[in-house]
Amino acid sequence: MPPLRDPQRRAELFLTGCLLVVAFAARYAGRSETTRDMRIFFEWHEQLERAGGWRGLGEAIGNYNAPYLYLLWLASVLPVPLLIGIKLVHAVFDLLLAYWVFRLTAMRRGRRAGIAAALVVILLPTVVINASVWGQIDSIWASFAVGGVWMLARGRGWPGVALCTLSLAFKPHGIFVFALVAVLVPAGRLRARTLLAVPAVWLTVSLPALLLGRSPGELLTVYSLDRQAGVIDLLTDRAPSIFAFLAGTRRLDTARQLGYLLTAALVLGVALLVVARRVRLEETRIVTLAALFAILIPFGLPGMHERYFYLGDVLTVVLAFHLPRLWFVPLLAQAASLGAYTYFLFGQTEQQLDLQALAALMLAALVAVGHTLIRDVLAERPGTPLAPKPVGNTMAE
Repeated sequence: MPPLRDPQRRAELFLTGCLLVVAFAARYAGRSETTRDMRIFFEWHEQLERAGGWRGLGEAIGNYNAPYLYLLWLASVLPVPLLIGIKLVHAVFDLLLAYWVFRLTAMRRGRRAGIAAALVVILLPTVVINASVWGQIDSIWASFAVGGVWMLARGRGWPGVALCTLSLAFKPHGIFVFALVAVLVPAGRLRARTLLAVPAVWLTVSLPALLLGRSPGELLTVYSLDRQAGVIDLLTDRAPSIFAFLAGTRRLDTARQLGYLLTAALVLGVALLVVARRVRLEETRIVTLAALFAILIPFGLPGMHERYFYLGDVLTVVLAFHLPRLWFVPLLAQAASLGAYTYFLFGQTEQQLDLQALAALMLAALVAVGHTLIRDVLAERPGTPLAPKPVGNTMAE
């Protein structure tokens, strides 16, 4: 690292600091915005208060899992208005997300590239809008998901699975990163016993609510289709997914079931390809797999919101730093996601930003990442080791 007395180094640090100030200012600009989702959080807070404040954490409030209610209660005891408190808590996870992006990029491309990737992510329009304007919690589950990918790429299975489980504990969308785990285990890159971290972490984060009287059965079914997917009766809720191309009103139930089945088939097909070819799963391939699943799964599943490509927005940035030839992929993903945001946030009409055009952009990003992975896997000679061969154990523990 160049010394601080180097003028170029000082200029670099100054400009980095300026970008951080811009990132803070962008979040400050949305401090007073109140959306429909924020009002739902206010209602949950009122229910907590009626149930006795922190004692209300033992009640079945809302349709989010217990860990988010812990954070909602924490936001309510901060010495600021509740609106600001919620957004402050969410902004902390924006920083955590940027940190994991830095680590995941720097492991392959070095410290400067890691800082650049973190700055890009913390300034992504969808990342800025999601927490500070919309007041949504996607940076929370996504930060743990990206941290899990970093740990898994380093061969640290136990903390990797633990972080992936934390992601799932906050939102069911953590399943996007569990598709990566489902590939690494049969590929021999991750020991099956590390999956014991899943119930251990789930029990740990549920324990405060359980001790306060919340029903174990209710906590275990918080992500049931009746309580989650049943809320959205549309094939897509402004998500730029495959269902944007299905404008009809007939056979919706069949289309919904086929969406689940075909998405599962594609994920399993990718897993089979990787396992059958016995490719070496090094850092960049793991990042490529994670980015692929973060786009593929919400693209193929029914009932998705526009926000559910959040992890794909982030991981495609990391992928572009790992594989610079894919520089256009995060641009496609960001354009599709941000375009889908505008309808809810700014009242754009269907005609102003056609959802099918946005879905086509996301499909292009998906095809580019999928083609890169398949070409890379098929190019490697079958029968090579499943993991790198440095001295010592190469399998993630």
